[in-house]
Amino acid sequence: MSVLDYTELHMETELLWNEIDIGDSVMLDADLYESNRCKLHKYQAYEVVAKVHCMAPEPSRLVVESDVTGEFIKLHPALLCSYQSAENPISRA
Repeated sequence: MSVLDYTELHMETELLWNEIDIGDSVMLDADLYESNRCKLHKYQAYEVVAKVHCMAPEPSRLVVESDVTGEFIKLHPALLCSYQSAENPISRA
């Protein structure tokens, strides 16, 4: 992967990260495994409970709660296949 490809991918994922809000639902394109254990299922809607903003080269992450283990999982936006805005957006003070 060239530097240009990496930069473009990073910019696209940052734009997606900015578009998704806390309370929105996201879905993955494939099951997510960590240490040979399934953490999240594909095509299952997960509510975004937090967002972690990082500076390049580290990608910003979305945080969801696993329906399998109950733990909080940090997701790279590139793993998503879709997202949907919350019906009642969370208001911030």
